[in-house]
Amino acid sequence: MALFSRTPKALAVDLEVLRAELTALRSELTKRTNDLSLVTAAANGLDQRITAIDTRLTNVTAELSNQLHELGSDLETIANRENEPVAVEALDQLRVSQTRIANEQARYQIAFRQDLAAIAELLRKVK
Repeated sequence: MALFSRTPKALAVDLEVLRAELTALRSELTKRTNDLSLVTAAANGLDQRITAIDTRLTNVTAELSNQLHELGSDLETIANRENEPVAVEALDQLRVSQTRIANEQARYQIAFRQDLAAIAELLRKVK
């Protein structure tokens, strides 16, 4: 009867098994690191696209808002002179133009939402 319980010494086979497991783990780590690099690159590309779309939409929205504001001011000026026949015709033309610009702004917003949906779909595929 032994007073101390000793664990058996590692055999060469045990060391080979551990080496094989370590090699497999290193291989898996390398694979996952490469996958992560690809995902990071894709995310960076999408981030750049989102920034470009946001900048473009901000510029278009600002320009359209300025145009709508100018048209509104013109409409107000003409509305104050409604008795003149030229003013009535100009007012009608301005209303048509203002409607056209508002529709254009709505189309830009729809296109922006479609771009965002496409980017979201790309992100979903990357995951």
